[in-house]
Amino acid sequence: MLDTKAIKDLLAAQLAANDSYQLPENDHLEFLLELETISRLLTAVKTDADTQADERVLHATYGCRDLAILLRDKLKIHPSEAKRRTRLVRELPNLPHTRDAMYAGAISGEHALVISDAIKRLPSEYVEDADRVLADVAPTLDPQFLMRAGKYVRTVVDPDGVYRDEQDAIARRAARMFRDKDGSLRFSAMVGPLDGEKIFNFLLALSKPRSVDGEKDPRTFEQRLADAFVKAMTIAMTARDLPGLPRSLVVVTMDADNLADKTGCARTDTGQPVSPGLAQHTACDADIAHIVLGEEGKPLAYGRTRRLASPAQRRALAVRDKGCAFPGCDRPPAWTEAHHVVHWIDGGPTDLNNLVLLCVHHHHVMHEQDWVIVFEQGIPSFIPPKWIDPDQVPLRNFRVDCPLKL
Repeated sequence: MLDTKAIKDLLAAQLAANDSYQLPENDHLEFLLELETISRLLTAVKTDADTQADERVLHATYGCRDLAILLRDKLKIHPSEAKRRTRLVRELPNLPHTRDAMYAGAISGEHALVISDAIKRLPSEYVEDADRVLADVAPTLDPQFLMRAGKYVRTVVDPDGVYRDEQDAIARRAARMFRDKDGSLRFSAMVGPLDGEKIFNFLLALSKPRSVDGEKDPRTFEQRLADAFVKAMTIAMTARDLPGLPRSLVVVTMDADNLADKTGCARTDTGQPVSPGLAQHTACDADIAHIVLGEEGKPLAYGRTRRLASPAQRRALAVRDKGCAFPGCDRPPAWTEAHHVVHWIDGGPTDLNNLVLLCVHHHHVMHEQDWVIVFEQGIPSFIPPKWIDPDQVPLRNFRVDCPLKL
């Protein structure tokens, strides 16, 4: 039996000592990682205990309707947390690979539920493989990127089902607005996947942080987004119809043969998976450009004749890198700069195989730390300095190169 009193006393002693600041930086990160593993193992222990409570019908003993109400009422936790813990009890037994990963402390309960949500609507013959693949990749991703990986898997194996979901999402589109007593306007909306990408990209581009007199933008992200929305509406109200503009403001990348055959998985310029059916449907109402990277057809290589990336190169980089390419970063293309891997002043050319999109923060990281960028099959990989990873294993941003295969 787990000695819970000893664990509580040990944690209380650590809080009283409050001495983690004495750790060297590398050891401090290792300490944080170990604490996260302990937290995940504790979640697994709680899931076991919750399962046994459910099997004993403990909720009935205490006059509760079900396990979720027992957990909420007796443990004084939020109803949504009680439901989340109940879901782990119900759904983990059907996902052995995910359960093993969670019980090893490799993934969190949130990871496990993301995998469960991704697998629920898969055809039954793919469930076991999807459970294995997503459980294998989950320790390298945060839950948000794991959700994207789950949609990618389903798009590949069940494109018609994903297309139906996307059409359902379009049918559920709705917007609401009302005024507060001070006259301010509240607005909320839900739109379909690709319309959402158009709005997402446009508002993010308009809400990019701006320095003021050399100082950091004082606005919060929410304030910048509100200002971007107002600016977008102002542009719309003052604009005139301009001929020749494409009707689609989002870039969807897909192999031409897959687009024709409605197979595979399309990607937006922020890396969101899109079913081939929706990509084909959208192509009927948008401009289609064939972008050939590194070959003739677009002036994508300039060598030493210019220092800054051209608009055509920026578009190609957005298709390739889908935003900041630094591992784990989620900044969109509009918030990035084209970084020369071999610096311009050192003779580096302004060519795609020497350019990579980086946000302002990671641009500084590349210039100030010992990270190295290498290109593998035309895709940028990042080699961390030895003080971060003694083995210096190359890393990639997940949205740049999805490694999942069933």
